[in-house]
Amino acid sequence: MEKSQIVKENIEKLLDNRAEFYALFDEKIPKFGDTDVFDFKNAKDCDIKEIYEKFHKYDYAIRKLLPYLYEAYGVKFNV
Repeated sequence: MEKSQIVKENIEKLLDNRAEFYALFDEKIPKFGDTDVFDFKNAKDCDIKEIYEKFHKYDYAIRKLLPYLYEAYGVKFNV
């Protein structure tokens, strides 16, 4: 598989996981008025494990994509 296809698939996965994560927020957490700002104090009962699982998938997708971005833009990252 070509590198560009791998990157495309990783970006698509990242966007899918991000959408899942924020859909859960939209379902469980109201927003202030007509804004996009979450009102965490008035959140419905949330299963923190469910939220963490969605976040972890999103975070993993980001970390999987980063090496390609670093290489493409010549970014040096020292842990």
